[in-house]
Amino acid sequence: MKFIFGFAIGVALGLLYAPARGEETRRKLLEKVRELPELPQQKAREIAATAKIKAGDLGAQLGRQAAEAAVESATPNAMSQPSEKVG
Repeated sequence: MKFIFGFAIGVALGLLYAPARGEETRRKLLEKVRELPELPQQKAREIAATAKIKAGDLGAQLGRQAAEAAVESATPNAMSQPSEKVG
């Protein structure tokens, strides 16, 4: 919550000191104030997207490790057992 408050103050001060006509500055300030309620939702979407990507990467890595471990454990067993002759 402090972030949003600080962001709002920064935007307001930046727009007030920017070289623009008063009417244009007020319009920009009003736009930014209207965008503030959307900011937490936007950040939450960004964090969720990042988490989804990282979870997918982690799942892929675990899957590869499991497959490699299965191959490693199966290889000695397959080589140590005599093969059957079909006949």
